[in-house]
Amino acid sequence: MQDPNGTERVATQLHQACRDVGFFYIQGHGMSGSVSNGVRQEARRWFNMPAHVKEQIALNPHTAFRGYQQLGANVTRYDGGFQRDWHEAIDLYKEEADASASPVHGQNQWPSHSPAFEAVLRQYISGCLSIGQAVMRGIAQGLGLQDDFFESKAGGLTNAESSYWVTRVIHYPPLQEGKQESGGAAVKGSSEAAAGGEIDRAVQLSCGEHTDYGLLTIVNQDPDIPALQVKNARGEWITAAPIPGTFVCNIGDMMRVYTNGAYTPTLHRVVNADPSRSRVSVPFFYETAFDAEVAPVAALLKDNKQPMFNPVIYGRHLESKVLSNFELGGSAAAAAV
Repeated sequence: MQDPNGTERVATQLHQACRDVGFFYIQGHGMSGSVSNGVRQEARRWFNMPAHVKEQIALNPHTAFRGYQQLGANVTRYDGGFQRDWHEAIDLYKEEADASASPVHGQNQWPSHSPAFEAVLRQYISGCLSIGQAVMRGIAQGLGLQDDFFESKAGGLTNAESSYWVTRVIHYPPLQEGKQESGGAAVKGSSEAAAGGEIDRAVQLSCGEHTDYGLLTIVNQDPDIPALQVKNARGEWITAAPIPGTFVCNIGDMMRVYTNGAYTPTLHRVVNADPSRSRVSVPFFYETAFDAEVAPVAALLKDNKQPMFNPVIYGRHLESKVLSNFELGGSAAAAAV
């Protein structure tokens, strides 16, 4: 039998975390270690394969921006330019049959030449869909809404069947002082970044500072390599250190719209300053349906407060971000967040 007091307590904690921090850890999530650890272990083996093998599933516009991208292809943009992120990755999305409806619609390029990796990756995605739905029910309850609000049309049809989910499998090699990457800025300043300081935009990072595009991000990270950093309300960069058995989660841009600014996504970045070890992370992005209209929730507009945000069609918002997130062969193209 469920404990209503326990459920209410968790919902309150989620509300406080989303309102005040934008990041939180979850435990007791129900995913077995054989899946959460196994997907990282298999990913590490896959990223150690020769480049010509990985390039068999290379990402490009003709693959609906799904597949493998080499080191430095993913970029973080800012006013006046971009910086190349020092990681390689595989991007996957919810698969859609009608590829003509969007430049990101299509079928995934699964790492089929590594059957164990593909199998555990599919298990991982299925598990994250269940976790995402459960967490969003807690967030809805914490907001004072029906716990299935986000599964309704008004809440973006955000459920395990309709979510336009995104998964990134990411390998972060060590940042090295003074090393030059092809076509990019020097990989330097990692010590300052690792210490939580502000750094110049020209300094290479594992992943530059950004907020996520959608609803909820679930991060499965190596347990012994602290690299994820979060900018707190005082403007300080704080390490979101791995806690064994947990996932670290954060909210994205669409939660700001739904809550009319009550929840604000938090800037974060990745800095793998360990000189001898690489890091693997498998973030899962639990999102609304692609065609969902995201708008401030009427029930949250108290005291005659007016909406501060115009409605957003999530899929178009995603496209606008995705199509500027890569530099492939010197031309701008994109992939998932």
